Amino acid sequence: MRSARRFKMLLLWSGLLVGLIVSRMGMACSVNAPTPTASFGSLSSLGVGTMTQQTQALPSAGLRCPGSVLGLIVSGDRVNATLSSVNGGRLRNEAGDTIGYSIFADAAGQAPLTLGTAYNYYNSYILGLLGLLSGQAADIPMYFRTQPGTAANVSAGTYTDTLTVRWNWSICTGIGIGSLCLGRNSGNGTSVISLSLTVSPDCAINAPNLDFGSAPLIQGFDPVTQTISIRCTKGANYTVGISDGMHASGGQRRLEAGGNYLRYELYQGVSSQARWGNQGSARRGSGQADIQPGNYDGLSWQGFTYRAEILPNQATPPPATYTDTLVVDVAF
Repeated sequence: MRSARRFKMLLLWSGLLVGLIVSRMGMACSVNAPTPTASFGSLSSLGVGTMTQQTQALPSAGLRCPGSVLGLIVSGDRVNATLSSVNGGRLRNEAGDTIGYSIFADAAGQAPLTLGTAYNYYNSYILGLLGLLSGQAADIPMYFRTQPGTAANVSAGTYTDTLTVRWNWSICTGIGIGSLCLGRNSGNGTSVISLSLTVSPDCAINAPNLDFGSAPLIQGFDPVTQTISIRCTKGANYTVGISDGMHASGGQRRLEAGGNYLRYELYQGVSSQARWGNQGSARRGSGQADIQPGNYDGLSWQGFTYRAEILPNQATPPPATYTDTLVVDVAF
């Protein structure tokens, strides 16, 4: 009688094992998002050269794995991702300029991926981040960061790359102990990730303050010559304007102090009588720069020289410090 009871218990235990194996055999990874996208958004040409931009593949890197599968780690299990890139791991625009980027399995950038080398997501660090060790199902992620040092001089436009991810997995979906597995599920698939970044034109402007000095009479003020330096996006043709100031009247620039005014003007170049303004022909084109005219390499500073004069045909106002504020603008 004792032997019979043991036999029945063994049959019952075996039945539970078979049921568990059958229930887990149907659980495996699958490519549920074959064409993910990853957009870095928009950055200025100056910003992309100094700031790191991060994004991730959406809705995922392409693969989904049930937590009930990955919740147990068995020796030999793997979820490998092998990447290839159309542009060799760089974003490229139609002009042929490129921006480098890095690839990671995690948002913190602690798990880098290398083109052509299989990365196994089936490790305790990544599984812990995704919550898969606790039995939760999750989409496998992939993150991207721009490399500012590779984008110090790029033209405006839309930059793109296409990543092909070849997935290969082999997971113990049955009962596994150590390196032994009863019921393994293996498979492979492919997802194609489209990456994009929009670079907008931008400029750096260096416009020193203007000081006429001091004099007891209007006739004592000498003309002042200065240069505004501008560096803009590679390949960008632009114009530069200067506003009429805060105290202008009838298009005439004026310095102000306590309700009194001192008329002055800015002229294009050292000797020209052409007024430098911010409308129409009063603006100056990048091809008319006094220093580096027509240079659109994105690295060189172009210089625009102007002459400032206190207009002579006016009465000398009361002694004071007269000021005005002008705006230098660049238009593409």
